[in-house]
Formats: sequence, C-alpha cells, structure tokens
Amino acid sequence: MMKSLQMRAALPSSRILSSTMQDIGILPANFAGIVLESCFYGAFVLLFISNAYFLAARDSGKTRRNFASLMFLGAAGLALVVTIHWVIVIYQGFFAFTYLDTKAAENTFYLNATHWTEIIKQTCLLLSLVMGDSFLIYRLWIFWGRNRYIVIFPIGSLIAVFILGTLYVVSMWEPKLGGARTYTQPTFWVGASFGLSFLTTIYGTGLIVFRIVRTRTKTAGESPLMALLAILVESAALQTFWLTVVAIADFAGSYAGLIASDTLPVVIGVSNLLIHTRVGLGWSRASSASQRSGSTGKMSVPTFGSDSTRQDSQV
Repeated sequence: MMKSLQMRAALPSSRILSSTMQDIGILPANFAGIVLESCFYGAFVLLFISNAYFLAARDSGKTRRNFASLMFLGAAGLALVVTIHWVIVIYQGFFAFTYLDTKAAENTFYLNATHWTEIIKQTCLLLSLVMGDSFLIYRLWIFWGRNRYIVIFPIGSLIAVFILGTLYVVSMWEPKLGGARTYTQPTFWVGASFGLSFLTTIYGTGLIVFRIVRTRTKTAGESPLMALLAILVESAALQTFWLTVVAIADFAGSYAGLIASDTLPVVIGVSNLLIHTRVGLGWSRASSASQRSGSTGKMSVPTFGSDSTRQDSQV
C-alpha cells in the first residue's frame, strides 16, 4: 500500500534525506523484504501455535468455547491474511528472480502496480491494517473501562481507513479511478488511508500507555525492565514503531519503504500475538501454581491495567 508514496515529489529538505537512501534500489529492497518477512513469519507461526496451546491447556472443559472466542477467531483471521501476504511475496520473488531474464524486466514487474499478485498483496496489507487497528481499539476500550467516548475517534478513523483502502484496491484494477500504474505515481487513497491508520495507532498506543502507567500497581518482585517490556507489549508498541518506520521511509522517498511496508502485515500479527502470549503465559503460571497448591478456584489473568482489564484481557 505504501509503495505508491515512495517516489513522490518531495520537499527540498526531504530530498537531502532521501538522496542517501534511494540507492538501495527496488530489487535489493524486495529481496531484503522477502528475507525479513520470512524471519518474522517464522516467529509469527511459533507465537500462533503457542497461543493455541495455551488456549487448549487453560481449561480442558472449555477448549471448544475458548477456540470460538471472538479474539481467537480474529487472530486466526489475521493469521490467514498474513500467510496469504507472505505466500504472494515468496511467489513474486520466485517469479521475478527465476523466470525473468533481465534486471529491466524484474524492475518492470516489481513496479507494476496493476499486476494481480500486487493487488492481492496490497489487499492483504489493507486487511491487516484494519484488523490491527480493530484489535488496538478493542484493547483501548477495555483499558479505559469500556468508555465509549474514548473510542469515537479511532472507530471513525477505522471506518475511513477501510473505505479509502477499498477505493485504493479498486483503483488498482482501474487506474482511471485515480489509481497508479507504477509506484512512481502517488495516489490520494493510499496516503489518506495510511495517514488515518497511523493517527489511530499513535492515539491508541499513547492512551493505553498513559492508562497503564497511571493505574497499575507494582507487582511484587517485578523488575523495572520486565515492567517496561510488559507495557510495550500491552500497548502494541511494535506495531506503532513499524508504522513510524514506514512513514519515515516513505517521506524520504526511499525504496527502503518497500521493506517496511512488505513486512508490516506480519509485524502487526506478531505485535498482537505477543499480547495474547503474555496473557497465555500468565494463565500457564497461574495454572501451575493452582496445581501445586491444590486450589480449585478460578485463576485471574495477570495483566496490567484496571480490574476490568484483568477480567477482560483474554485471547
């Protein structure tokens, strides 16, 4: 989605920054994206399997109910989108570097914004952005005690991102609608949808961090480093950081933005699964403690935030 912004006319100040980054080239950038996304995808698969195990081991009598929960179904849907995106990226690399004979042909292939593989890939990117923003909004709503007013802006932004992103994908099929045939041509749809998603992520992450720092009490025996790590995981800071990297690279007009945007869906997936894994590990420790003590009571989920957050933060 972000590739169409990368070679736009830049301000004089950004030209200075981009002059040292544009030497990467489109082929090395795509090759680096394949390698980096594959590494992230391996971690994503391990996290997804771990979360499935935690759900199954949490309560054997409610396994089916746990796997039918809205959050797990959402994570499974995101896993499907991330997998399709990764498969398309691998296919593009295999096709370009195996069947195309010249660098000119490979460049033309990767610059073609209307190729069916690129349309599918950008659709997956759009879906991952929408799903990632949805998960973040849900956690923001939970952390702020189900305050509906706190999520008015991000929900409106999410709807706008979906509409603008859909128009962008449609314009790829028909460039006359304002799309672009190559990534050297900017479009309004992609810029607006990414900008709104970026604002939503910054807004949600900032308010979650503020709420955690303001309301949580120190856990006995918890080191400051572990507390900081938990805050970063709970607030989806990885997703926010990666969106920021994409924004900087695109503002600089660099092909490095290809690397960041191609890996964005799997980074969104990893960021959300880290939250679920943290809670799952809490369940695992609580379950082990319960078995050692012989307790049969219901264990609470250890997580940061208010009491309502502890009760509702589950996969």
